[in-house]
Amino acid sequence: MSRDALVVGINTYNFERLSNLTAPAQDAEAVAKLLEDYGEFNVKRLPAVKDKQNNTIRVGQKTQVTLTQLEAAIVQLFKPEGRNIPDTALLYFSGHGLRKNQGIQEGFLATSDTNPNVGNWGLRLKWLRELLQESEVRQQIIWLDCCYSGELLNFAEADPGDRGKGRDRCFIAASREFEPAFVGIGTNHSVLTTALLQGLEPRENQQQVTNYTVVDAISQNLPKFPQRPIFANSGGIIHLTLTQEAIKEVAN
Repeated sequence: MSRDALVVGINTYNFERLSNLTAPAQDAEAVAKLLEDYGEFNVKRLPAVKDKQNNTIRVGQKTQVTLTQLEAAIVQLFKPEGRNIPDTALLYFSGHGLRKNQGIQEGFLATSDTNPNVGNWGLRLKWLRELLQESEVRQQIIWLDCCYSGELLNFAEADPGDRGKGRDRCFIAASREFEPAFVGIGTNHSVLTTALLQGLEPRENQQQVTNYTVVDAISQNLPKFPQRPIFANSGGIIHLTLTQEAIKEVAN
């Protein structure tokens, strides 16, 4: 079974009304490592930089990500050319979210070059929804941890809604549409990703983590902040992470 993941953490923004961030790149790198170590995912990082000390690739702290780069990476994940379509595809995004409300309300994932003054609001969630509808990937996972997404991000736009078509899906968003999302006190991670990392750790969660158990774990681990993540699981079970012992048992 082929399993691909695109892990995005954008810290750097050019638009004056979008502050630069510190948590997204660290959030994304922590998620990437868990998926690689315990999920058997082939992980692509965005932005990706080379760590010369360890000769490894990590999520860049200051590197910019353009709308064109993000769109191309998501298309490669969910609708790649050729016949090498993954069985499972996972998108994790951490950064700013924007909401445009001019006659029609739309949500966007903000990229470094986002500038609403010139009509660039970032990646449209309606576009993402249409892409997922057309995707042949059977297991689709979308985790959106957008800074201030409670006020700005319309999660429903990223849910294709075509249930019962042989797809398994897991959607998680940081908060409801009218709530802010926070960075945790005493941690370098956001509130949602802190709970997500705990939920994905298989050694702490009975050796096997699925899309359903991770939602339960997030609900239990989320501290009492004035935000409530939104979850939507549909279809069958998606295995996310396993301990090495569990992997050996499955192989046997």
